[in-house]
Amino acid sequence: MGKYYYFVAQLPFLQFDKEPSITRATFLKEAKKWLSKEDFKQLVKTNIDSFAIDVDDSEILKAYKKFENTLREEIALVRRTSKKNIDFKALEIIDSSLLEVNPLEAERKLFKLRWGFIESQEKDHFFDLGLIILYFLKLQILEHLFTFDKEKGLEVFDSLCEVQK
Repeated sequence: MGKYYYFVAQLPFLQFDKEPSITRATFLKEAKKWLSKEDFKQLVKTNIDSFAIDVDDSEILKAYKKFENTLREEIALVRRTSKKNIDFKALEIIDSSLLEVNPLEAERKLFKLRWGFIESQEKDHFFDLGLIILYFLKLQILEHLFTFDKEKGLEVFDSLCEVQK
């Protein structure tokens, strides 16, 4: 893996719950200028919505996907046990209070957990492809967060729940 000092140094700081000043398209356009062809291929296949582990994935992407799979398994277990009124102590990743909030708030909490995992992985990466992949994952989280539109969601919800007269 190469070192990408100049590319990483020019990337804007990303903060959870703050709209990013860079778009995914702009980020990828800049990355293509700085990264080797092989590293750029690795970066482009980084997708927060894809959690199936591929043998060609970088180690950092495999680690993220393992975390994501564990998170999803635990969510499923918490939901199954809550439906059966079984007292379940979740692993350290999530807690059952996640089910007690509205779906939007639950989604935000899950994104915050993912963000925390990504930040925990950054300490081992300095100006390398791993750090760029982690940055791209964080950018995708923020992209998801800022596509939520409460008013539009409420309109759709109301239209689906209208009582026929």
